[in-house]
Amino acid sequence: MRSRYGPRRRLRTAADFDTVFKRGTRLSGRRFLLVVAPNQARVDRLGLAVSRRVGGSVERNRAKRLLRESFRRLGPVTGAGIDIVVVAHKDLVSCSQAEVDRELRERLLRFPRTPRPGGAPAAAAR
Repeated sequence: MRSRYGPRRRLRTAADFDTVFKRGTRLSGRRFLLVVAPNQARVDRLGLAVSRRVGGSVERNRAKRLLRESFRRLGPVTGAGIDIVVVAHKDLVSCSQAEVDRELRERLLRFPRTPRPGGAPAAAAR
């Protein structure tokens, strides 16, 4: 488990978010929508889209803390690296950390794996 969610693991620019939204696979869930796309960085990166529909600043910050912690706990998803944008829904704020962890893991297992460096395809998750 990584102990830090550092700048290398974040989507930071509008161009990064736009690329994921244009090329990514959408995986909808009850508490959030994931948009997942392979990247060239060879590290899994996370971007958060938490609008005012989720609630006030306290609720939005709670949603972001829950999602960042789930991503940190998850560790590397693929060996090749993916970009993940999470669009939070209002229901996310009332969830526990375990529920968010479980849903993030379940959604990412549905993502079709990309080839690993060296040409060997990654095992498909069930």
